[in-house]
Amino acid sequence: MTDRIQGPGGVAPQTQPRTTRRRPAGAGFDHALENLLRQSQQPAAKPVVDPGESESIRFSRHAKARLESRGLQVDGAEMERLENAASALGEKGAKEALVITESAAYILGVEKRTVITAMPREEALGQVFTKIDSTFVTP
Repeated sequence: MTDRIQGPGGVAPQTQPRTTRRRPAGAGFDHALENLLRQSQQPAAKPVVDPGESESIRFSRHAKARLESRGLQVDGAEMERLENAASALGEKGAKEALVITESAAYILGVEKRTVITAMPREEALGQVFTKIDSTFVTP
């Protein structure tokens, strides 16, 4: 083995370069956890209207997950309420708003007309909502 001189302190032994092992795709803790969580989830009731069907209002992946986990159903009348709220809020220049209907509360990204999250109205009572600039309570 050869030594190399390293600064004023003396001689340092030459070391072999480290090699890194690559994990095969799909290996690792995060993948195992993801699989475990997927297997443990109970199938939830499907919404009456697929949140992706409306051309006017879209639902984020997070919002879709909240609808399923909280058992909320979005029917045609609820979609119409959301569309009317988005239009009214857009006219007033709102960016992110809390929309409260008879059965649910939604955080709505007005400019992109996207529901960010959803919860039952009862769960929304007494909660503090931050980073919104407007509120719309449906008739």
